[in-house]
Amino acid sequence: MSLPYRQIHLDFHTSEKIPEIGADFNGADFARTLKDAHVDSVVLFAKCHHGWSYYDSEVGQRHPQLDFDLLQAQSEACSAEGIRTPIYLSVGWDEQAAFANPGWRRILPDGTFHMAMGKNLDPMWSYLCLNTPYLDYVLAQIEEIATRFPNADGLWLDIVFQHECCCNYCRKGMDEAGLDWTSETDRQSFAHDVLQNYLKKSAETIRRINPDMSIFHNSSMVPRGDRRVFDDFSHVEIEAVPTGGWGYDHFPISARYVDPFGEPYMGVTVRFDIIWGELGGYKHPKALAGEIATMQAHGARACIGDQLDPRGVLDPSAYAMIGQVFAEAKAREALIEGTTNVAEVGLLSSIAVRDPGSLSRDARHIDEDYGALRILQQSGFLFDVIDCDTRFEDYPLLVLPDKVRIDDALANRLQVYLDQGGAVLLTGESGLKPDSSGFALDIGAQFAGPSPFENCHIIPEPDLRPDFIDDPFLIMCPTLRIVPTDGETLGKVYDPQFNRSPRQFSGHINTPREREPSSFSCGVRKGKLAYLPIPVFSLYKQLGQAMVRDFTARVIESLLPDGRRLTTNLPSSATTTVREGDGRLVLQHVYAPRELRGQTQLGNIEAIDALPSLADVMFQFREDRPVKDVRLGETSLDFQQRDGVVSFTAERLPGTAQIVIAL
Repeated sequence: MSLPYRQIHLDFHTSEKIPEIGADFNGADFARTLKDAHVDSVVLFAKCHHGWSYYDSEVGQRHPQLDFDLLQAQSEACSAEGIRTPIYLSVGWDEQAAFANPGWRRILPDGTFHMAMGKNLDPMWSYLCLNTPYLDYVLAQIEEIATRFPNADGLWLDIVFQHECCCNYCRKGMDEAGLDWTSETDRQSFAHDVLQNYLKKSAETIRRINPDMSIFHNSSMVPRGDRRVFDDFSHVEIEAVPTGGWGYDHFPISARYVDPFGEPYMGVTVRFDIIWGELGGYKHPKALAGEIATMQAHGARACIGDQLDPRGVLDPSAYAMIGQVFAEAKAREALIEGTTNVAEVGLLSSIAVRDPGSLSRDARHIDEDYGALRILQQSGFLFDVIDCDTRFEDYPLLVLPDKVRIDDALANRLQVYLDQGGAVLLTGESGLKPDSSGFALDIGAQFAGPSPFENCHIIPEPDLRPDFIDDPFLIMCPTLRIVPTDGETLGKVYDPQFNRSPRQFSGHINTPREREPSSFSCGVRKGKLAYLPIPVFSLYKQLGQAMVRDFTARVIESLLPDGRRLTTNLPSSATTTVREGDGRLVLQHVYAPRELRGQTQLGNIEAIDALPSLADVMFQFREDRPVKDVRLGETSLDFQQRDGVVSFTAERLPGTAQIVIAL
């Protein structure tokens, strides 16, 4: 389907205690403000988390302080300016329904109501159970909206979760299904089925009325590994508010998973400083510009979240900032349209294999996946995030991070891939059989089980060492142990003299190492298969040690049959993606350094307030096809192409930039 390029998600969660809702709304001014800010789509509210409707509903209740059909007025004004209008409906949270019908509320296993970040008396949202008559209420609202607003460009359905629930309806349903509601596993299985039932019925309702209406269900994250969940979506939007609990890694790891699907998709951030809905909160314009440029660098359309003032007037300062950011984004769109990501590495998501389709909040920041993202991205590799439905043969190298146990089916696929010339990197527990009895593939080493020590030192072979280290360096976590047989060792392991305990310890942190190496190896390679018995990706996510990153990156590079595709002298905090389409390669560069400046219960607050330019940035890109031109904006760059590598230098590279290599 066709997606807009520059969308506003216009939150309007408004209490009944707020007077004069929409009192200052002027349709012409509203639409013109959006148009002047280069907005081509705006998500408008039918019903908010408070449970109030903003149109003349016969199913729900119109906001008691609203005396006209605001949604209709907004929709007509935007349509007159050619602005699309998807319509929003809160599904999982509805305060009016929760208090009028407490039997519809989701009950946790401990017998308490399920609240969003709080308990029953806290000023926070109440979760509704989709296995109660509330589902019928939601479906009736969906049918009413789709019928009354046939020209709407879609339905945007929010808070689409079904965590395990012990309400009367769910316990009865589990009994009837032969499930044990005292079992966590059975509760989670039933919750998954309840969610699938909602997805199916809501999509059927919409498509029965208007088959062309877009459908998006928001669960605040993109589940990896079970693509069936997308059967009832028309497209994907990646909600990723960096300061609001998602972090700056959430968008790229989700985007690198969704992008290879080959369908248009969208990233969603906010104009607020921290989290959704701060009236009077403003993100620094450079941060917003960097986030939108990052979306485009991954091939995504862009959406910025806003909150409409209760009186119905858009914030002038916010739209001055949004207008500037969207103007810059608009200028980049033509070069991105129709392109696909160039990837040399397929990162097989651990969560996609271990818990496919998971919507748990823990899956949002799974250590091994996010550590792998950081190492690959900071080291300048070109990669996609993949699942087991992906064609492995499309990538010269597969990386299986830390916890990907290999069953017989996956082992057979990987062996065929290796036999056809592919390369594989396994780390930590990855590569082990599900029962831990040994490796599922021949890694060229004997498995000796887990180390009895809490840490170790390693010294890789000279060509794999970080540039700044020639001595054994500390690995601050337990590892597994291997003894090479017919494989090539990648380095030595030094055990500590003893584990720290209350009865024996030395120094502040760790015990001195033994003077002689053990009989174990810090890695092994057999042909194009390499294994590191260290959970390097989880370790890097937790501690961010450059020596771990650089060692891992050297191993990855050694496995690429022709070496890395892109080489630069950019700092590790810069990101460059490469996209290809219609006779051009587009290098999308974003340099938006972040600083830790605060913390909330949702996570760290990383601030961006600059997009610095860099000087004398050198690029080498492996490309056998003849290159006609290399251009940075309107400036043609001198380049050389020799032995299948095109080389050029940007004397000044802005914080966000597009370099086009014409073929």
